Amino acid sequence: MPNLSMFNLDFIPRPSKVRLTPENIVSTILQDADHSGPWIAGGMGRQLVLGEYDFNDIDVWFSSYSQLNVARQRLIETFGSNAYITFKSDNAETFQVGEYKVQLITKTFFKDLDSLFEHFDFTCCQVGVDKNMTVYGPGIDDAKNYVLKVNKLNSDKFLARYGKYIGYGYRMDPQDLLDTIENYKDLVYEFDGSTFDY
Repeated sequence: MPNLSMFNLDFIPRPSKVRLTPENIVSTILQDADHSGPWIAGGMGRQLVLGEYDFNDIDVWFSSYSQLNVARQRLIETFGSNAYITFKSDNAETFQVGEYKVQLITKTFFKDLDSLFEHFDFTCCQVGVDKNMTVYGPGIDDAKNYVLKVNKLNSDKFLARYGKYIGYGYRMDPQDLLDTIENYKDLVYEFDGSTFDY
C-alpha cells in the first residue's frame, strides 16, 4: 500500500454533504445578501411566479468582482465535486451544480437592485428571488399574466429574445410591437443561438 501522507489532498473537491436542491443553491449564494447584492433575478424569478420549478438556469448578479468571488467559493465549498465550471465567457461563468445550471454574471456589475431591474430587456424578467425562494420585484404581474413589454431595448437581441418569450407563451400588444419595429431602425433581423441569453 503506497504511503499517501506526503501528498496534500485538501484541494481535491469532496462530494457534497448538502442536498442539491434549488433552495440549497439559492440559500448558499444569498446567505449574506443585502441591498448591495448579490441578487438572483430574471428567468428563475419569472418561472417561480408561474409555479415552474424546472429552471433553465439560475442567474446571479453582483455589485463587484469580490462579491462574485465569494459566491464562486461558496458553491465549490458547499457542493464539492458536484459544482464545477462548464463554460466561461466575457458574459458569465457557468457552473453545473448537480442538475442545475448556475450562471455567475461577470459582464456587468450593478450598484443596487433598481439598476439591475432597469437592465432587463422585458418587464416580465424584473423578478428577484430571495434566500427563502420568495419572489419580489416590479415584474411579477407581467410575468404572471404572460405580458411581454419592453423595458430596455437591445437592438441586437430584441427579435431573438422576443421569439424566445413568445415560445414561452408571452404576448406583446401588437401595436407595441409595431411601434418598436418602426421606431428602432437598427434592429438586427439576423441572429443565432448566441443572442438568446445574457
